[in-house]
Amino acid sequence: MIKHSTLLALAAGLALSPALAEDSFPVTIEHALGTTTIEAKPQRVVTWGWSAQDVVIDLGLAPVGMPFYTYGGGEDGVLPWTEEAIAANGMTMPVVLPNAGQLPIEAIAALQPDLILAPYSGLSEEEYAVLSNVAPVVAYPEKPWFISWQDVVRLTGQALGESDKADALIAETQAWLAEETAPYPEMQGLIFANFVNRNDGQVSVRSAGDPRVELFGDLGMVPAGKPDLADGEADSYYYLLSYENFDRIPAEVLISFFDNEDAANAFFGMDLIQLSPLVQKGAYTRLVGEDLTMAVSGAITPLSLRWGFPMVAEELGRAVEAAVAE
Repeated sequence: MIKHSTLLALAAGLALSPALAEDSFPVTIEHALGTTTIEAKPQRVVTWGWSAQDVVIDLGLAPVGMPFYTYGGGEDGVLPWTEEAIAANGMTMPVVLPNAGQLPIEAIAALQPDLILAPYSGLSEEEYAVLSNVAPVVAYPEKPWFISWQDVVRLTGQALGESDKADALIAETQAWLAEETAPYPEMQGLIFANFVNRNDGQVSVRSAGDPRVELFGDLGMVPAGKPDLADGEADSYYYLLSYENFDRIPAEVLISFFDNEDAANAFFGMDLIQLSPLVQKGAYTRLVGEDLTMAVSGAITPLSLRWGFPMVAEELGRAVEAAVAE
């Protein structure tokens, strides 16, 4: 687990960098649900969906409100790296907004935001229209729940007038990821499949283009193609594969996440799964924990990566070494 000192080091690295110019306002941003003009530098930001709250914090501003994370957020609904960063920067904890059922429009309005950031969300046209009566709203660029962590940073930086700082944050994070994976050069060009167990006799294999797959592609790995026997639309985020066909995944290494150790043990202990040559040789990861899953395979941000990726790098490195072993 990454401690407060690491988060402070990241913040210090940005603070000690050469002064970066702020953007001038007004700023106009085009997105899938419309065009939003932000007249002045935001001071009271509400984030919605995934990830944006981390980037706002990383760029030096505490949101006034952010969503409750049911998965990975613990009892208070706050992701651990977010909580650590707020404390490390001496910021006030944002109001945690209810995130079950209908959009909490009244709770958001009560915070009197001057910007609502939802770049990684499923915001509907109707919700966007209602929220736009509260404050300027920035939604996702093209499709709901489909944006890379880099674009979340860029879009947030643009909305806050901190584009240069956002670009620097992306560059520093990518350089750090390269350092973390440098001990495993065999990773370059290796074909991988990222999957989760559905517990219904099938696994869900994430397709190329899914932001959760792009992270590993950015490391130099290559996402596996879809086998003919898989179920799923051609442009879907994922395809389904039965346990009986698990050994047909056209990959050299498997990347998997589980909520807990019991779930991981149960899955890899199944006879059908044990038939996979990749499982037999140990060319797979078993990354465990809701928070770790969110950190590197869900609400990915520079903060979440620095919190969770060292654990992933170690486990992935072991799997890669097993994959290339004679």
